[in-house]
Amino acid sequence: MPNIIMKNDFDAVKILVEHLSAHRLAIIPCDTIYGIVGSVPHSERDLRMVKGREETKPFIQLIVPSMLQQISKDELDPEVLAFWPGPLTVIVRDRNGGTVAVRVPADPFLQQVIESLGTPIYSTSVNFAGEMAFTRFSDMVRRFGTSIDLFIQGEADQGTVPSTIIDATSRPYTLVQQGAVDVSSLVSHSEVPQ
Repeated sequence: MPNIIMKNDFDAVKILVEHLSAHRLAIIPCDTIYGIVGSVPHSERDLRMVKGREETKPFIQLIVPSMLQQISKDELDPEVLAFWPGPLTVIVRDRNGGTVAVRVPADPFLQQVIESLGTPIYSTSVNFAGEMAFTRFSDMVRRFGTSIDLFIQGEADQGTVPSTIIDATSRPYTLVQQGAVDVSSLVSHSEVPQ
């Protein structure tokens, strides 16, 4: 049986940080939808195994603003930064010659976890590859309770809409996924999928 802790529990941040520091996975409420999370880079392999996800598809990294300069090769435009903290994920060129999708969450709980951990955390929807994301907490525990041993339970009005994703590696920016925030001011209308 997994350990289930309420998000507003006094020790929730401390317990989650210790858990992630040990390179273990957890399911937590993010400021968008629930996510399976793990420390970067140590938990990537376990995340892929749990989700049944192919090796090439990357995971979003949740960060605090001070981490952006160490990750991104390019500076982001002020118009993009104005959406942070919030439900906008931005694909940037990383310092290793590849790309990475990053987001600064608006949730103080998440910000505190990332700050305390001292490293970004991977976040991916609570589902198996190719399936719809679970939105009911009881379903998450039932389906993932044997492979993930820590669950943080959020409020009843937890969001169910994922973040919007844009690709900022070239101009004009392109919309990859329409989610919780409208970014029509950032992308050309011809680039918005119908």
